[in-house]
Amino acid sequence: MDILQLVKGQLTTAAISRISDFLEEDTADIISGLSAGLPAILAGFMRKASTIQGAGDLLTLINNDTHSKEFGGDLAESFRNGQAAGMISSGGKILRSVFGDKLGMLEDLIGNISGIKANSSALLGLATSLLTGVLGKKVKEEGLGVSGFASLLMKQKEAVKEVLPAGIGSILSVDSLGNFAGDMNAKYVPGKGEGKGIPGGLLPWLLLALLILGGLYFWKSCQNKASEVATVAEDSTETLSDSAEAMILKTLSTGVHLSFPEQSIENELISFIENKEKPVDKETWFNFRKLTFESGSAVIDSSSEKEVDNIAEILKAYPQVSIKVGGYTDNTGSNEVNTRLSAERAANVVAELIQRGISSDRLESEGYGPLHPVADNATEEGRNQNRRIAVRVTAK
Repeated sequence: MDILQLVKGQLTTAAISRISDFLEEDTADIISGLSAGLPAILAGFMRKASTIQGAGDLLTLINNDTHSKEFGGDLAESFRNGQAAGMISSGGKILRSVFGDKLGMLEDLIGNISGIKANSSALLGLATSLLTGVLGKKVKEEGLGVSGFASLLMKQKEAVKEVLPAGIGSILSVDSLGNFAGDMNAKYVPGKGEGKGIPGGLLPWLLLALLILGGLYFWKSCQNKASEVATVAEDSTETLSDSAEAMILKTLSTGVHLSFPEQSIENELISFIENKEKPVDKETWFNFRKLTFESGSAVIDSSSEKEVDNIAEILKAYPQVSIKVGGYTDNTGSNEVNTRLSAERAANVVAELIQRGISSDRLESEGYGPLHPVADNATEEGRNQNRRIAVRVTAK
């Protein structure tokens, strides 16, 4: 049983049109937002339901959601009856319970993917009510208890992972979706786990945080030693050319020391930001050199995140700067698939920057697919150059 297909069955042309009118957003953007948002929300449900306690809490929320109970299956009719505001409000409450402090990150990501910035939270609230309405009806029809409800959600693994936006990997442990971590025979205790958001994942997040902090400490220690040896002064730049590729050591105003090649996006970006004679325009883009993705996907290769780390540090050092991330592909395959892939890759880079502490207000993303090639697609070398992620400064 594919829950996403059941939900999408409610999204008729008339329903999409009414959502578009209600939120005053373009229909295509609404479709894009729902296509990304629904699997993301269901993934959050699955993570919360990965233990009996979490599944019970979620089932209680759904059973107590009066607005989803009132939803009769005709979304367009629900809008005519004035239920939209209530659906958005109740859906938002469930989202906060499921995602906790990661909800803002989810809203930013969906906003970047769809182009719906101001109303992304409202759209997600509406999508949540639609999803809980379908789940609530299925629970009632089949008489599901807590374990049955958890089992139903765990079976959505393949359907969800197939369409889940790549950036969600920054919020949820995608690989573990559908893997029940608890005991199906455990007893659910009402109220015991409420308000914790995405249960069953706290320990991994704490371990990850400790690893990151440890890595940062080690990295900063190494950088501090490197800066002492190179005698790099505060807020200064030094070029080391005794190697095959000239390297630059840069101490930012935040006290962070960066090391990057002379021919790099970091050097180009800093030079542009600091040059007051170069105005912000729509033509000046800087390409990532070493950022790669897993083949055919929008998932950033774990071995190539250094440039993203450096861009985040640069943005922290220049808080007045805003950027736009553009995704591009070669012309192999369909334009539709390429444009979607490039948009997801660009949005994933933005999600990674947000994860590193950069405000979403300073970030935009867009996928251009095969448009604006920088090389000849007739050669392999040219196609490699056209498959790229670039950054444009939108304010400085």
